[in-house]
Amino acid sequence: MDPIVSFEDVEVDYDGRPVLKDISFAVQPGEIVGLAGPSGSGKTTLLRHLLGLKRPVRGRIRLFGDPLVSLSPAAQRRLRRRIGVLFQGGALLSSLNVFENVALPLLEMGLPDAWVHPMVALALSLAGLPPENAPRMPSELSGGMVTRVALARGLVAEPELLLLDEPTAGLDPIVADAFIALMCDLQKSLGITALMISHDLRALERLCHRIVLVGDGHLIAQGRLQDLALQADPRIRSFFRLDGEPGP
Repeated sequence: MDPIVSFEDVEVDYDGRPVLKDISFAVQPGEIVGLAGPSGSGKTTLLRHLLGLKRPVRGRIRLFGDPLVSLSPAAQRRLRRRIGVLFQGGALLSSLNVFENVALPLLEMGLPDAWVHPMVALALSLAGLPPENAPRMPSELSGGMVTRVALARGLVAEPELLLLDEPTAGLDPIVADAFIALMCDLQKSLGITALMISHDLRALERLCHRIVLVGDGHLIAQGRLQDLALQADPRIRSFFRLDGEPGP
């Protein structure tokens, strides 16, 4: 099967400053790939390029087999509708309740109310949220619930690809573990394809089929965590705390 996402010798910058170059990796259907690396190494910048919000300096990014740079803005928007995003911190709109936040992608697509209500109810259920939470405002939610509402919003349009930006950041270990367990269940039951930025070593270990590690302006390594653990590169061993050093 063709990859859902493919980076091919990609070079990216941030405000004109080179950040990463020679980036090549792919995300296969049904696979969760972790994108890891030190803070400021360009992980979120890669997601912005994948969403078509920025153009690479060099190389090619393919999404669902289509090269992004050759697509019109309208074609890029159609592709983005096939993607769900969980932003760091949830990024819920404070003026909208839970139901309205989750329904927002469907309303932007112009779906009728008769479709919106059952799809929102299903998304909330998949995210582990009882229906009585639908009228609550974001200010009434705990950090873990905010993350689950953001996940429901990312799932509501039944995306073919889910992008997760630090989904467990700021959560206490118990709540983070509950979210990781939920994602494991969803991956098994729905076969979710996802690209996840994370510093959370537990999330990377338990959720990801492969990990792509970036830093020092390059792709340092990629593979299963157990395979990376066998490598002698001190950057890999430090990041994953394989020798007991402080990690990220």
